[in-house]
Amino acid sequence: MKKLVVLSGSLIAAFSLLGAGAVTQTQASAKTTIAAGSPSLSINKIYSNSTSVTGKASKGVKIVVENSKKKQIASSTASKTTGKYTVKLPAKQKAATKLYVYAKASNGHYLYRIMNVQAVASKTTAKKSVSTKAAAHSTSAKKASKSSSLKTPTGTWQSNSYKGWSLKYTFSQKTGLNEYAYQGKKATHVLANARYSVDAKTPTFWKINVKAKGGAKSTFYMSFKGSKQFVLVNSKNQAVKTSIGKAPAGHYTFNLK
Repeated sequence: MKKLVVLSGSLIAAFSLLGAGAVTQTQASAKTTIAAGSPSLSINKIYSNSTSVTGKASKGVKIVVENSKKKQIASSTASKTTGKYTVKLPAKQKAATKLYVYAKASNGHYLYRIMNVQAVASKTTAKKSVSTKAAAHSTSAKKASKSSSLKTPTGTWQSNSYKGWSLKYTFSQKTGLNEYAYQGKKATHVLANARYSVDAKTPTFWKINVKAKGGAKSTFYMSFKGSKQFVLVNSKNQAVKTSIGKAPAGHYTFNLK
């Protein structure tokens, strides 16, 4: 299977790109590719009583489902007009089973996501509970639901201000990754049009592999606090101080603009 390393499923230790960073980087190694020309892919939740995998992808791409041993068990093609797809499963899958769902474009690019089969809620557990414990569980479930809607980091993410500085990351499937450091309103374009890939360790913890135009490779990690906010962390998902360009190292929180 052909892979393109461009800069990785899904939802980051730091930034010494182009010789302008504060934290040591690690060797890049992509598992899931999101690149210029790659297909899009969204997947509806899969339950233990589901007989198919459904969702939406780039129009006309091939959809392949593999089991936890990376063996293909089903395939189909996304609609050429709507991008919607339905892949019939050979059998119902047990709860907690991992399925790998791929969208494969004719240009050789592909993208996949790891889906965990969810148990079907019983009538008892579906009832409202007035206990504090149940209320906390409900809040947690809502957060998980929001985070599971994350698909790619595509978009512009602006950080908070720290000592008069702020950072901005722009992820684009067409132009790649661009990084900016702002001192007040003065911007420095630290990284331009780098190729990147996303390796989703969990739905909310992502490893980003970067390859600059000059060939330099780097890695950083993102921990999502919701579908529109993330912080930078290390490989153990612990918050770390990071910086790009001449911005001071600090704990930056990024929000989707």
